[in-house]
Amino acid sequence: MKVQANGVTNEVYVRGAGQPVLMLHGNPDSHVMWLPLIAKLRGNYRLIVPDLPGFGASKTRADHAEVTLQGMADWVGHLLDAMQVDRPVDLLLHDFGGVYGLAFATTYPERVRRLVITNTVFQQDYRWHFWGRVWRKPRLGELAMSLMGIPGIGKLMFSASLRAGGPGLSKQQIAEAYRHFTAAVRQQVLRLYRATDPANFAGWETRMLAVTAEHPTLVLWGQRDPFIAARYAERFGAAKVERFSDVGHWVVVEAADRVAPLIDAHLLAGSATVAA
Repeated sequence: MKVQANGVTNEVYVRGAGQPVLMLHGNPDSHVMWLPLIAKLRGNYRLIVPDLPGFGASKTRADHAEVTLQGMADWVGHLLDAMQVDRPVDLLLHDFGGVYGLAFATTYPERVRRLVITNTVFQQDYRWHFWGRVWRKPRLGELAMSLMGIPGIGKLMFSASLRAGGPGLSKQQIAEAYRHFTAAVRQQVLRLYRATDPANFAGWETRMLAVTAEHPTLVLWGQRDPFIAARYAERFGAAKVERFSDVGHWVVVEAADRVAPLIDAHLLAGSATVAA
């Protein structure tokens, strides 16, 4: 469905009823990333699964400020307001979706109930991976993205990066991700990486830890992630951290069958019942 929020049109996949659960993907994905996991969840949820601004079928504008941490937090809030979500949400976060979601939780902790964090960063001592460093450089980033848009060589570069980052991803999943990696998405990736300096997390990181100390938080971490070191899994103040030694950056995709029961147990603890 199309949802107008913060001046842009957002594509949002919605399923079910009950406790609202907001699922935020990262780069280079869209809401499609979450579908294998959604098929395995058994709780009674209202799943709200948007394409982030500038990704998938969601639009953005170059003059929009959602690439700042405050802008990301406000975009999440505007989206939930537009969908008339008037109760605290559960957050399922991955990659840049983690930055959006943790900025929101840090700014509006009263609007959050529980968190599930997977392979993301919100720490000021993080250092960008190879492609992150390339994309942050003017001209070099544009050149890299232009190459990725060339049929043949672009798909080869893209597929090699995803296979290295997510050894459990299928050929079909990689092909689907590349299909959504349009020129507009590639431009948004450059904007995000250039705006998101780890130094920006100073202050925010401390406030984030105060939020996770007060809200039940589960971390699910793929240990074979070449983009974010495994030591960051312990840096979110979560009461529980589950590590998966055989999967990479996309733990919720690569190990959907194993993480789904853990997510259900975390979200349903002390409240709802699991659907038959």
